[in-house]
Amino acid sequence: MSFRIRNLEPQDLDSLIQLASGTPEAPRWSRRDYEKVLRAEPPFLRFGLVAVVGEQLAGFAVACYLAQEAAAEVESLVVAEPYRRLGIGSALVRDCMAWSAKAGAAKVRLEVRMSNAAAIALYQRQGFSAAGIRRAYYSAPTEDALLLHASL
Repeated sequence: MSFRIRNLEPQDLDSLIQLASGTPEAPRWSRRDYEKVLRAEPPFLRFGLVAVVGEQLAGFAVACYLAQEAAAEVESLVVAEPYRRLGIGSALVRDCMAWSAKAGAAKVRLEVRMSNAAAIALYQRQGFSAAGIRRAYYSAPTEDALLLHASL
């Protein structure tokens, strides 16, 4: 199954929000939060990508970078269940890393649920390594976050 990655566009928001709301691991952002990604309001640089199979939104990623910091952050990465294990997540992560490097970041960081072994393995394949733990970072259910980072 082939897919393509492109920049997030305003017409993607409804599908993106529907995908996020149906994915337990996704952040619970509001529409306004995703609209901010499109506007890239200072002081943050923000970047949104979508993965599309045919005309179907199959996944998305959001990254941000604050120029005063050394690290960019992958704030969200979601791939719809039917499209997992096809390379979409890896492509989204690689593109977020490339954008981060171009923006001026020296490394990329992210948080992931400790129980999300598939996501942890995906990030490790892209060069991320453990940098710490944030206790009780997630809610519904409460869970620790594994902090990961990768040099660019």
